[in-house]
Amino acid sequence: MAIKDRFEELKKKVLDKETQKRVKAEVEKGIGKAKEAIAKVEKELRDPENRARVENSLRDVKKKVKKLQAEFKAQKSKAVAYTKQNPEKALAAAAAAGALAGVILAALKRKK
Repeated sequence: MAIKDRFEELKKKVLDKETQKRVKAEVEKGIGKAKEAIAKVEKELRDPENRARVENSLRDVKKKVKKLQAEFKAQKSKAVAYTKQNPEKALAAAAAAGALAGVILAALKRKK
């Protein structure tokens, strides 16, 4: 079938009233489902139980973040103290980390 024939066939389908009605009905059905889904989500967002659950989760996350920040500060101070007490070891560890990072970057660039 030639492209021109296929185009004419599609053009007839588009202009066909039954096809237009069927497409319109399908679109309206999809829009109806979308409206129902939006209404359901809005209802869930307004629900006090869901709001309380989200607020509790947020409160828990904030507590965990504060705990992790305190732990980070403690570990940071330990690392600083170790570095001051053992500058040669710290310098060697930093050099090794830098060399490893360089090798990884070089390997990644070769892959591209």
